[in-house]
Amino acid sequence: RGKSSRTITFEQFKEALQELSKKRFKDKSDEEAVQEIYKLIEGKAPIISGVTKAISSPTVSRLTDTTKFTGSHKERFDPSGKGKGKAGREDLVDDSGYVSGYRHAGTYDHKVQGSK
Repeated sequence: RGKSSRTITFEQFKEALQELSKKRFKDKSDEEAVQEIYKLIEGKAPIISGVTKAISSPTVSRLTDTTKFTGSHKERFDPSGKGKGKAGREDLVDDSGYVSGYRHAGTYDHKVQGSK
């Protein structure tokens, strides 16, 4: 596989297993070595290493509790406690031409076409 490629096909996986089986089981024939490798991986799922797991500790829940925030900090999290990202840190300007409380934004064309 190429160095920039992050995934392999099933056929490439089988080829890699055949190469590994020759190195791991040198004293056996090619077919027996492949069968031994298949026995080693049978019934197992891929292991993901180096991935950070989500932590639900009292500290994290305290820091994301929006009821304790005041001022602009309470805008950083949604009601479930998940961070809003850039929308929570910066005031995003709405340049659509409508005022903030207007509910029927974008319906002008529909109304004009409906009256004809």
